[in-house]
Amino acid sequence: MPITSRAFLTEIIDYAGLFPPAKLPMAEAFSRFLAHRASEDGWLLARFVCPAARLEELSPLLAGADLGRTPIRIAALGAGGDDPPGFCAAIERDAEAMKAFSDRHGGAALIDVFEVKLPAHGDPPEVVDVTFHHLDDVAARSPVAFFEVPLLDNRHEPIIDAIAVAAASHRIDENRRAGLKIRCGGLDAAAVPGVAAVAAVITAGLATDLPLKATQGLHHPFRHHDPSFGVMLHGFVNLFAASVLARAHTLDEEAVRAIIGEEDPKAFGLSDSALRWRDLETGLEGVVEGRLRAMTSFGSCSFAEPRDDLAGLGWL
Repeated sequence: MPITSRAFLTEIIDYAGLFPPAKLPMAEAFSRFLAHRASEDGWLLARFVCPAARLEELSPLLAGADLGRTPIRIAALGAGGDDPPGFCAAIERDAEAMKAFSDRHGGAALIDVFEVKLPAHGDPPEVVDVTFHHLDDVAARSPVAFFEVPLLDNRHEPIIDAIAVAAASHRIDENRRAGLKIRCGGLDAAAVPGVAAVAAVITAGLATDLPLKATQGLHHPFRHHDPSFGVMLHGFVNLFAASVLARAHTLDEEAVRAIIGEEDPKAFGLSDSALRWRDLETGLEGVVEGRLRAMTSFGSCSFAEPRDDLAGLGWL
């Protein structure tokens, strides 16, 4: 396999089998995660996605499983809240659940990411302060906090939120890093954000040096029309290529929009030496740096769909 392809795809998927449309029972979702993890292409997987409130349900499955290589990495989802009081109370409950889980399982499982939606009302710096305060108690090494920003109102809030989150996290401790989370789809066409909104938050993340995670609607590599929704859906290769190339070349928002909106799979390529979109490319170093600091992973309730599509492209 080309080394650049390996770098671009390693640990790109966070397995979210608990969530729609798969919505599997806990035991089945975790069993599938372990099977995928142990498979030939298990290096594509990063984490098992689990609500913090359901970690207690996961515990007995973890204790009785053949884990193979350890630790299991977990992305815990916070309940969040619409206003600061509700958000603060939920963060406290989630942190207690994560701490109990971490204390119980030690080196067998690592909660290295915590994801939570920014409240609709309130001040992002206050939210970041509260989140970091409680995450400090979870484990010796606190999870990285990814804050979900809205993409559906076609306004400029994602940029404002990104700047606020970055400023707050840097102010608390320059070594503590926050990130941004974007939701690229859902159960109907109305949940799919436009190209401009996705490009805006990717550009904002790069400008504020905040890594991104993505979720939902990204089962397939390239932007495509979905007949059941009747709209164009985003492709995970589009998003990751846009983020990596934008970081490597300091692309403006218009260029990022062009990559995210690209509908021709042949416009993208991975070789031994480079990731390419049309005439723009970056080498191994740019790919590694972009995956680490620009776009880190995406949540998918299916492992087979993205894996099979990548295999069909000859990228595995």
